[in-house]
Amino acid sequence: MAAQVPASFEVVDDPCSTESLRRNSSLANAVAMLGGQDPFQSFHGNDQGRPTSWQAVVLLVLAFLLIACMSGGLIFGSAPFQAALVDYGYSVEEAKNIWGLAFQVFVVGTAIVSPLLDYIAPRWFAGFGLAMQCFGHHLLAGIADYSLQDGRYILAAGLGIVGVGGNMLMLSSIQFSGLFVNSCTITAMMSGTYQLAGFIFSLLKTDYMNFERFFQMYQIISLVGMSLAFTCYPNEPYTSSPRPARCTWPSTPCRPSSAPAGAPGAGSSCDSLAPLQLSRTWFFLLTFSLGATCGAWCSATFLEIVTGKAQAEGEPASAVEAFVVYMPFVSNATFAFSPFIGMLIDLQGFIPAVQILFTMVLSVVLSLWLLPFNFEWWTLLSLNCLQAVTYSLQFTYTARRYRVEQFGIIMGFTTVVQSVVNVAGLYLLTAPASLAAVAFILPTCFTCLMWCWKERRDTARSC
Repeated sequence: MAAQVPASFEVVDDPCSTESLRRNSSLANAVAMLGGQDPFQSFHGNDQGRPTSWQAVVLLVLAFLLIACMSGGLIFGSAPFQAALVDYGYSVEEAKNIWGLAFQVFVVGTAIVSPLLDYIAPRWFAGFGLAMQCFGHHLLAGIADYSLQDGRYILAAGLGIVGVGGNMLMLSSIQFSGLFVNSCTITAMMSGTYQLAGFIFSLLKTDYMNFERFFQMYQIISLVGMSLAFTCYPNEPYTSSPRPARCTWPSTPCRPSSAPAGAPGAGSSCDSLAPLQLSRTWFFLLTFSLGATCGAWCSATFLEIVTGKAQAEGEPASAVEAFVVYMPFVSNATFAFSPFIGMLIDLQGFIPAVQILFTMVLSVVLSLWLLPFNFEWWTLLSLNCLQAVTYSLQFTYTARRYRVEQFGIIMGFTTVVQSVVNVAGLYLLTAPASLAAVAFILPTCFTCLMWCWKERRDTARSC
């Protein structure tokens, strides 16, 4: 049976394009291992003007609702979570370490489970993820049963499991964008909604909600979400809008590969590792990791640097407190910019978005380093846009440049490479802002230039 190619991978038949690929034997071999797909994307191809059913819209709304309430972005609400732990008796340093350990569980766990999406049906992958999340909420809800010593590790494990399970839901939901013409816009909006989930932990600071009650409530919410996902998510990823969107009966957890049975590396580890033979994959992985690490560095050092500037300029403590209160809302509300990044990619391709990423890296590090205290709001806005374009590129590029069977493994690669680059970011936390600026700007400039050059060259081959 012929392979089902995602609509986002469809390229208008062009003898010139096929012939140009065969002139380069190494590229042709990599393309063969990728299942015969071209290493470039047609943004105005056969997927234009296709009808969208009301069932697809309903499923997409459900996916957005689940992402907003239960995705891995939940754990990004670090400030209210840590404050709630302090109220419960943990020291500020202990609360910080609990969240840091949970984040490591989150990163490593996501890297481990992401490749499984290439072999497990979205229905089961999302269901398993939300079942894990329910268990994580159960561990957090039992905070009263733990000693302060043991609780540090149990709570960190619980929060990390919540994040991993939420990421499994998020990865299972991306395939709904294949039901729509402007798939990059939909994917970028999902990325912004993922960040929106980080605001939910703010409920921990309300008068009518305590720590145990909140996570007991979320156990029930996770079970409801698991039931909805298992009922409405498909057995195989949606890859084009002509395929009807509807709820179906569950099948076995393992889904068959849509790659041709005789294709080189089909169903093997060679098929999963084939993207690493393409230079554009490495430019993408490194650029994404540098952008994500730059955003994490700015988030971690912003208040310290701003406080130092306030003291040097004689600003009152209340001025710094304003940044403390509004920083999570201004810097993390990426849903304000993400849809525009997706629309730009749908219209112009990835090159303009990569250029915006580099511009935002420049803006973030230079404004945090050079601008006076009263202009640091610009740094937060730049950080917002940087995170919006970075994570929009992560999801859209993975979804549109690689086969549906390779989505999970590529997402795993992005997590692993980001973890490696984060090691340098940890060192830069204690370095001067000037050194951090050089450390981020120079490598990001190189990887962005090379990525844009590769994208432009691959696109030219299609002509």
